[in-house]
Amino acid sequence: MIADLKNFIKVKELRNKILWTLFILALARLLQNIPLPHIDKEALDLMQTEIANARAKNSGQILNMVNVFSGGALQKLSIGALGIMPYITASIVVQLMAPVIPALEKMQKDGINGRQRISQITRYATIVICLFQATFLAKALPNLGSFSQQIFGFQLPQGTVLVHDAGFGFMITTILALTGTALLITWLGEQITERGVGNGASILIMANILADAPSAGMILFKKFEDPEFLLVHFLLLISVMVVAAAATVVLVQTLRKIPLKYARKSGGADKVLSEKTSFLPLKLNHAGVMPVIFAGALMMVPTMVLPHIPMLSFLAPFFSYGSAGFIVFEAIMILLFTFFWVATQFNPIQIADDLNRSGGFIPGVRPGEPTSDYLNGVMTRITVAGGLFLVALAIFPSVMNTVILKDPNMLLSQFFGGTSLLIMVGVILQTYQQFQVQVVQQNYDTIATTGRLRSREPDAT
Repeated sequence: MIADLKNFIKVKELRNKILWTLFILALARLLQNIPLPHIDKEALDLMQTEIANARAKNSGQILNMVNVFSGGALQKLSIGALGIMPYITASIVVQLMAPVIPALEKMQKDGINGRQRISQITRYATIVICLFQATFLAKALPNLGSFSQQIFGFQLPQGTVLVHDAGFGFMITTILALTGTALLITWLGEQITERGVGNGASILIMANILADAPSAGMILFKKFEDPEFLLVHFLLLISVMVVAAAATVVLVQTLRKIPLKYARKSGGADKVLSEKTSFLPLKLNHAGVMPVIFAGALMMVPTMVLPHIPMLSFLAPFFSYGSAGFIVFEAIMILLFTFFWVATQFNPIQIADDLNRSGGFIPGVRPGEPTSDYLNGVMTRITVAGGLFLVALAIFPSVMNTVILKDPNMLLSQFFGGTSLLIMVGVILQTYQQFQVQVVQQNYDTIATTGRLRSREPDAT
């Protein structure tokens, strides 16, 4: 690992990409710390204090779930509060609609031109989502104190006003600032993809998650002030985190390799059939982190709605964040969304047709419909295992917080587990693999020009 990092730094092109990415991330973080216009600073500081108190009492978890992907920008009411999430939402919607809309499905098969048209459609969808979310936020800010307790778990003191002049000018400037900054952050993500280390949107999300690292570290440090928090608890906590990280790596990297053979004819008068062996990789976690995000968003609905319905208010404690009922229903939602996402993104019929056209086949399985049924059965079994793994990873923060930390503030457990851990591990592994490919390409170019491998030169040891 250390040798690989040294090789990464030695490659000038890769080093420049890393520096460019860090520069873009600094710009994005700057945008996410500039407050919106017309916001009263004293009221904003007071709101930060109330949010911190809500976190300490485990009553602001919905805000935590929404705030984690913006790197704290939503909590600060900054111009970058929407962040990269409108673009991510638009991308997900376009991907889900592709199997339903034939025109989008055709674009996906049209190569580079089709992908460019889909990217343009995604940008237009991003603008629409930004305008909708910015309008909602602009309308909600002047009246935030009236519903902050019911929805976000913190209460502004009576008489606290965030916006003194909530007129038409405030609406327009807020909507333009939020929408324009979100589109700018989206563009910065594209710059990371094109000129940086790649995976711009994922890198920005990971940077937003890592923005909570200092707060999580301070919470862990303050745990030592508690006389009931012994050294054995700290060692157990570190061990559990290491195991969770290792399990997440296994979830991201595990593949089921379906053997494939391709029959080819050799030239000459006597044509001889030859076989080429390959494999079809099927990911254990084919759905990625999307089922966890969808389930978390859906579980916010009963938490926010039930307390305001008299006939169903008795169910509110059952769906409160971290309760047994919440965990059970979230697990069911994750499994359902896992199968839904795989069903929309994995098409065994198309794969079987492509194999048949290219002369490929699975040993022991007839081409055509039997191949499609076989792939569907294998993916179903893999999806069950991957879905259960996602469920375990999603409820891990609640279990760790209850059993080990015994702390109402779940920021530490959320940072080191669950969705955040899955996103960080996935992005780091993918970026690391891209670095390795570029180093190999650089070494290949060095061999071609000088006949020597750069990493094996005497001054590189």
